[in-house]
Amino acid sequence: MSNPFSVKTPETLSPKDIADLFIDVFSDFPRIQASEHTFIHGPRGTGKSMMLRYLEPQVQLAAHKVERANELSHYAIHMPVKSSYYNLSELERLQGAPYWLLAEHFLISNAILHILKSLEKLIGLQNVESECVKEFTKRVYTLADNTGCSLNNLEEYTSITDLCNIFDTERRAAKNYLSKLAFTQELIPYSDALFSYEDVFIPLVKLVKGLEITPSGPLFLMLDDADNLPVRMQKIINGWVSYRSTNTVCLKISTQQRYKTWRTTQDILIESSHDFSEVDISSVYTSKNTSHYYDRVEQVVKRRLEIYNIKSSPSDFFPVSQDQELAIEAVKHKIKSDWDEGIKRVSSRKSDDITRYAVSEYMKSLGSTKKTNRYSYSGFKSMVNISSGMIRFFLEPAARMFSEMSATNLSEELTHIPFEVQDDVLYKWSEEFVLEEFERLKNDEATIKKDTNQAININNKVQGLKSLINGLGELFQAKLVSDDSERRLISFMITNSPSESVQEVLDLGVEWGYLHRKTIARKEGLGRNTLYSLNRRLAPFFKLDPSGYAAHISITPEDLELAIYDHRAFVRNRLTKVVTRKKTNSSNTKQTSFDL
Repeated sequence: MSNPFSVKTPETLSPKDIADLFIDVFSDFPRIQASEHTFIHGPRGTGKSMMLRYLEPQVQLAAHKVERANELSHYAIHMPVKSSYYNLSELERLQGAPYWLLAEHFLISNAILHILKSLEKLIGLQNVESECVKEFTKRVYTLADNTGCSLNNLEEYTSITDLCNIFDTERRAAKNYLSKLAFTQELIPYSDALFSYEDVFIPLVKLVKGLEITPSGPLFLMLDDADNLPVRMQKIINGWVSYRSTNTVCLKISTQQRYKTWRTTQDILIESSHDFSEVDISSVYTSKNTSHYYDRVEQVVKRRLEIYNIKSSPSDFFPVSQDQELAIEAVKHKIKSDWDEGIKRVSSRKSDDITRYAVSEYMKSLGSTKKTNRYSYSGFKSMVNISSGMIRFFLEPAARMFSEMSATNLSEELTHIPFEVQDDVLYKWSEEFVLEEFERLKNDEATIKKDTNQAININNKVQGLKSLINGLGELFQAKLVSDDSERRLISFMITNSPSESVQEVLDLGVEWGYLHRKTIARKEGLGRNTLYSLNRRLAPFFKLDPSGYAAHISITPEDLELAIYDHRAFVRNRLTKVVTRKKTNSSNTKQTSFDL
């Protein structure tokens, strides 16, 4: 690698690259390796694809987890879902049984091809007797023959490549049939083979499991980014989930939180815990009760530095601004002295006040001299916080920093990234998220449909999301440099159910990683409320404290709607409410703070 922090698509990496770069995170997500159907949710950049690829037998062998593939507890097949493979316009014209049969045929064909190609690689890695391969080939040939595939003489099929040709031929035959439909309004009879989950896929998987070189446990079919599938294909996948087939096949379905339906082709609802389990990566890694994420990033960075033969530790390679650290320490000392003199704020403990107010007071001092932009977000810990539970959001700015230093220090050994360079990159990178990314989102062909009304609707949602993010960022910044009791805000809770249009904007924010969503228990003790947190990549742009987990603010659906349509009016409205409540509270001598 020319850059130890370069971000590459996992599909392009070799098994050895995956084995070298991946840090085992399965203690954080134990259910992913369980013998059950699992949906894995998370925005782009949370490491879903890397995690799934790591489970492949070729990668496990490269990582020296086992000596032989049959020692594994499962046989994992990575099947990335690219929209161009499945969003076939001619197929979408079909209705009823013709659609369901052909759509499942395409899904099964692609899945079988991924299995056979994986098996071919595995055979190449391990010494396998040719007779064993021939016997397997013969049985698959018989299965294909019974299904109605177009076959030649049995003697001509003696390798896995021959089997791939059989199933690829049937897939292409179906595509050719759909091409003919584009030139006629009539439904042409279909005469080629059709593959189904129960009659073709399950029997083929059992044949694969029967080989001596494959694990005896279930086959993990890992459908990566399955929300790229059309809704009706998602229903087909849900139908597979409803099968009691986990001894043979376990579906591991990753989504970017855009999965549209939980119903099967028969309109039967599949349910969490009963039919499948769920893992939300972002909620695990952004929880204040979870410290694993920092440790994982530290291991990832340490591994990449070692591969590049850089001796520095992650903290030494990404140092903090020492001047700022000393200034914040002076603020902490002042708060401590105030406490010792009996000048307390809200907390019942000195350490709580120091944690709550040190950065706030320091930022206020910068603001008083018109130098708020000089706050430094440098340092490994700060960069981990800013990455907001998304490993790519650490690697991307780190790669830019490394490239910039490499370009200017051609003859020197690179041992660290100066804090000034870190800040320049982080501020620019954060600004891009607010400005350039929204424009890309608005113009994204995968998001904006060709239908004009749909395009207008999506543009409105994108604009509303941008206004909402600006409103929240400006409000949280105003709170951070205020004299309020709670200042380090990064999250908000909605007091009641929002309207459908507002919820669509929130969902878009979660889908594109601007917001993280989880639930918290209600104060009343009954039920749970939904809590949204800003992505901490926004912190440098809005000048927020990225470590702020301390408190959240309650927002009514009406105020939220105002933020979506006029973020400046939203900020004015919220700050006016605070001032009014402060005046009311000041008349009550027993009131020492106000409730957000």
